[in-house]
Amino acid sequence: MKPAAWNWRDTGRQALAFAALGGLLVLMFHVTSANLQARGIHSGFAFLWEPSRTPVSDAPIRVEAGVDSYARAFVAGALNSLKITAAAIVAATLLGVLVGLGRLSHNALASALCRGYVEVMRNVPLLLHIFLWYGLILELPPASEASSLGHLVLATNRGIHLAWFGLDANGGWSFDLPRVDGFEVTGGIFMAPEFFALFIGISLYTAAFIAEIVRAAVGSLPRGQWEASAALGLSRGTVLRRVVLPQALRVGIPPLTSEYLGIFKNSTLAVAIGYQDFMAIGNTMLTDTGQSVEVMAIVMAFYAVVSLAVSAAMHAYEHRSKGWGR
Repeated sequence: MKPAAWNWRDTGRQALAFAALGGLLVLMFHVTSANLQARGIHSGFAFLWEPSRTPVSDAPIRVEAGVDSYARAFVAGALNSLKITAAAIVAATLLGVLVGLGRLSHNALASALCRGYVEVMRNVPLLLHIFLWYGLILELPPASEASSLGHLVLATNRGIHLAWFGLDANGGWSFDLPRVDGFEVTGGIFMAPEFFALFIGISLYTAAFIAEIVRAAVGSLPRGQWEASAALGLSRGTVLRRVVLPQALRVGIPPLTSEYLGIFKNSTLAVAIGYQDFMAIGNTMLTDTGQSVEVMAIVMAFYAVVSLAVSAAMHAYEHRSKGWGR
């Protein structure tokens, strides 16, 4: 079956939402800027091209204090926010699906364990999850005393090192294992304590809510779906993959969208443990430059644009998945 034709009405609504948000932000900035100028207070975005006073660590691009601009620091903060969001969405989704299906298991022990996980995780504030994991990783031994887990994982108080595929000295692909070299660790990929605590905390917390979404979506399907598939001789696993989950996905996409947006917005809790995401960079810029209106306008625009983009992408996927089912 071909997917249904694109719904231009829904597309127009998304575009209108973007336009309305942009117009509102421009109006707010114009009015505020005029009031500041009337009081003799300098405003504008020229500060973005001045050298940043604070470096940005653990970012995909390097930002050196006194050399790179505030604009580059903002880009680094945005990449850090998107990095933690993407990683947490993948991990929370995988774990949430497993726990949600576990709650529907005929095995009483598995179902009880999954239920206990959901109840514990979602009833503890996310910030406490993050502080817990951050405190635990800081209590790990230093690199010189750390022991690896099957040579695949090396956990130290400086961060987590994981084995990863990479290019060797000859330019070929190989499995790069983390190894201790004196007081340092080389090889593999590295997750700083702040990133790891934020990643694990958000992933485990959100997975509990995604598990409930999966459980409710699968449970919403008529029992006859299972019975008819079983009558055809299909195994339970095949029925789950080929019949149940594709239909449950259409039911679960709207609440999943809210959870994904929640992950993105909850990443701002990074400021509590010193991870330099976009919000943390914005707070630093505000202190360094005093351009509070401009900095907050940039921060608001970033979070609004990304949130609307995620919402639009999920809406488009929902529309496409419904089209394939027709």
